[in-house]
Amino acid sequence: MLTTDRLNMIDEFGNRRMIIPAEVKGRYRQWKTKIHFVLLLIFLLLPWVQIDGTQAVLLDIPNRHFELFGYVFLSHDSPLLFFLLISFAMAIMLVTALWGRVWCGWACPQTVFIDSVYRKIEYWIEGSYIKRRRLHDGPLTSEKFIKQTLKWMAFAAVSSVFAHSFAAYFTGSRKLIEMMQTNPGENWTYFAMISFFTGLLLFNFGWFREQFCIIMCPYGRFQGVLMDNQTYNVTYDVSRGEPRKGISESGGKKGDCVSCNRCVQVCPTGIDIRNGLQMECIGCTACMDACDEIMMKVKKPEGLISYRPALESKKVNWFRPRVAAYFIILIFSLGGFAYGVNSHRSFSAIFLKTAEEPFQITPDGRVLNHLKVNLHNQAKKDLRLRISVNEKEKFLLTQAGEAHTVEAGKTSLVHLFVGFEKNRLTSNGTVKVQFIIEELNSHEIQKYETQLIGPLSTP
Repeated sequence: MLTTDRLNMIDEFGNRRMIIPAEVKGRYRQWKTKIHFVLLLIFLLLPWVQIDGTQAVLLDIPNRHFELFGYVFLSHDSPLLFFLLISFAMAIMLVTALWGRVWCGWACPQTVFIDSVYRKIEYWIEGSYIKRRRLHDGPLTSEKFIKQTLKWMAFAAVSSVFAHSFAAYFTGSRKLIEMMQTNPGENWTYFAMISFFTGLLLFNFGWFREQFCIIMCPYGRFQGVLMDNQTYNVTYDVSRGEPRKGISESGGKKGDCVSCNRCVQVCPTGIDIRNGLQMECIGCTACMDACDEIMMKVKKPEGLISYRPALESKKVNWFRPRVAAYFIILIFSLGGFAYGVNSHRSFSAIFLKTAEEPFQITPDGRVLNHLKVNLHNQAKKDLRLRISVNEKEKFLLTQAGEAHTVEAGKTSLVHLFVGFEKNRLTSNGTVKVQFIIEELNSHEIQKYETQLIGPLSTP
């Protein structure tokens, strides 16, 4: 049962209580350090990696141009975004149903940046958690002023680096370097955006911290809907730990918990895991490492706080209905995205009728249609496209040149003139024609069918 009716970050007067967690060592901490290092490396380097002349990940929203690991996507590829978002959402729901808030504790940017960057800077400048707490609670001295100034200067520096790396995903790394070498007034929009994100990161990771997880993040609030009594969570073993030291009656049964409160000291959100599963718990496993360390010192078995399901009396069913539903939807969404990427075309064409005369009659009595074709190159290199008709004996195609060169990522307008005999027309004055567009280097072929028009037949 909870021992307080207020948030752990608030004191009895309603003011914020700054949470300064203790350092922790252990196997989970070692794994988290390695995982966080990899995630930070990916975040910082990914926008600077080039694959066949394209950025590994580029989300140029204003120009509706997207690059993803060598593939180029444009605005008409937006359905792929639906599959990508559904896949991400289903993956989070599936992981939560199986292992609780493992995303929050191990891979969430809020945890990764604060735990592995900003708190490391605090440790290097201000010392251990005991020294940091004394410094925070103590009066303003020259030592405190110097250390606080150095800390916030370091925070500002890393926030600027992260903001620039984040901007590179949307502006392009090459363009960002060019803008950094010019006067900020020439690119004031991007300068203001990066300055805003630098300030936002500095505020969030430097001061706001766990308040975001507790107050603003909706994930902690709807996680209860995604989990069940077979979901793995960071859990305190009540049957083994209680009654803890200081609570058990003299001569009565004594639990393994020695009331050292080490699990509370290391918690980044300041909760007491012994009070049961709580919304503020992000599943970071710090309390597990801390408790195991104490159990080893008092020569008792590890695992008093461990990762296990709430339902221990029965065997865990990994393929229960909600898990199966999340998994099936995830597979279908990933399949849809993979199919869309696999069927992605290097070019596209749009056939339009001209705005002037709908058709003309040539001196030899043929019907002539004038079409405009927008050829869009979606590849990373220039393409040479040849346009022809499927039934050459029925339709006479006239165009400027045998092939049309379209630059990478550009659109080229081509004029076509198609002539045919009047007897090809149906009673409503139309006839269908199929155009064949071939890329001469890769021999990729696409077919487009459009409708030509002519005079209505008289009865």
